[in-house]
Amino acid sequence: MRLVHTVRGFVRLGLKDQVRFTAAWSLLGFSRLLIIVLPFTVIRRLLGENRASDQERPPPALDAGQRIRAMHIGRVVELAAAYAPWRSDCYPQALTARMFLALRRIPHEVVFGVRRDGDALIAHAWVRAGDVEVTGGSGREYTEVGWFSWSPDGA
Repeated sequence: MRLVHTVRGFVRLGLKDQVRFTAAWSLLGFSRLLIIVLPFTVIRRLLGENRASDQERPPPALDAGQRIRAMHIGRVVELAAAYAPWRSDCYPQALTARMFLALRRIPHEVVFGVRRDGDALIAHAWVRAGDVEVTGGSGREYTEVGWFSWSPDGA
C-alpha cells in the first residue's frame, strides 16, 4: 500500500519536480556510493576550499534568485532522502546538495561538526548558502571541526 501511495504522490508532482526528485534521488545514491568506496581524503577535494573552522568568515552573499534556488534544492534533497532505500543521512545529503548548488553556481559552504552525547561523539554535516540552511539544519549544537567553501569565482 505504501508503494501505491508513493507512486501516486510522484505522479501528482509536476514534470519539473519529477525530474528534480529523480536527479536528487540518483545523486543521493551516487553520494552514498562515494562515501562507501572513497576515503574522506579523496572526497574532501570535491567539497571546495578547505578552511580553518575557527577562521572568521562572512556567509557568501546570495541574490534573491539564488536564495530561492538554494531553498528548493534543500527541499528536494530532503524529500529524495526520505524515499531512498539506502542510508541517506546528513553526509550524503550534504554531498548531494553541494553538487546541485555548484551546478547552479550558488556559493555555499559544507560544514562538519561533532557534539557529545554521553560518552559518544555524534558527527553531523550540513550545508549553508548565504543565510539559507540548505541541508542538515543550523548545526548550532555542534562544534565545527571542518569547513569547506565553494563559489563560482573560486574566492
